[in-house]
Amino acid sequence: MERNLEAISRTLTKLSFPKKFAVELNADCNLACSMCHHPFMKRPKGVMPFELWKKCADEIAGRSPSTECWFSFCGEPLLEPDLLVRMIEYGKAVGLESVNINTNGMLLTRAVSDRLLKSGVDLIVIGIDGFSAEVYERVRVNGTRDILYRNVEYLLQQRLERDGGPEIQVQFIEMEENAHELDTFVRYWLDRGAVVKARNMLSWGGTFEAVKTVAQDRIACPWALTMMHVFWDGRVPRCPGDTEGEEGPGNVWHASLADLWAGMEHYRELHLQHRFDELPDRCTECTDWMTGSAERLRPEYGPFSEVASAATLV
Repeated sequence: MERNLEAISRTLTKLSFPKKFAVELNADCNLACSMCHHPFMKRPKGVMPFELWKKCADEIAGRSPSTECWFSFCGEPLLEPDLLVRMIEYGKAVGLESVNINTNGMLLTRAVSDRLLKSGVDLIVIGIDGFSAEVYERVRVNGTRDILYRNVEYLLQQRLERDGGPEIQVQFIEMEENAHELDTFVRYWLDRGAVVKARNMLSWGGTFEAVKTVAQDRIACPWALTMMHVFWDGRVPRCPGDTEGEEGPGNVWHASLADLWAGMEHYRELHLQHRFDELPDRCTECTDWMTGSAERLRPEYGPFSEVASAATLV
């Protein structure tokens, strides 16, 4: 899969506020995926209080309502469906333009799907990473392929029968274990009207060997320059590869998002100036800057087709 690093590098610039904001609604997970850092986490796990999300949402809506807000990062948001729906509804009510979910889909029951479709959420990305039960359950440890597929197909069908609602994307992270199933996976889901998001594997700050060789000159890290993350307890890690929160500018309970973002400006400047040897050790061992952009394949017909997408952009 192409990484498009030069094209990505040209888009990277100094930002006064993050383009993307990842919210750890819940730090626990029902799966133990083979490519995920979560099974190795040592820090305490918990659930984000609604008041903390309210503080974040209010500031984002006031400063940069177009910032993409993602219920994602180190846990499965559907472990707390009532809180998730409440947070989505609040975010949309205060004017957030892009409120999104990244889920493994195993808890996407019919009742939960129906509530999400009414919540105002803008995009739902379901991580699947396999077509056959053998491959899916090897990668998505503790998941059950047939249950997951039924869940996603119900959500997708219900969405396609509505005049509006969130875009549905099914994600495939390409790895040695599943690369041979990518074409079949793409055809299956495009035929059912979903958008397929295919991307290269992250190393999660060097936890996994996602990139074996460095073929291009290093670029500034897109994750560091565009994204901000907040743990369930309000702590902000310096980068998403720091899943334990060992380095960070502070806590959202005690500071504004803007001030916390400014507190990491020095590291972003080092990236932009390509002074990589002055970055912390975590950055020297990390290859996530090489992950590149995801490829999104759209169905020929339906609300998520290329034609519909182009019309939306106009």
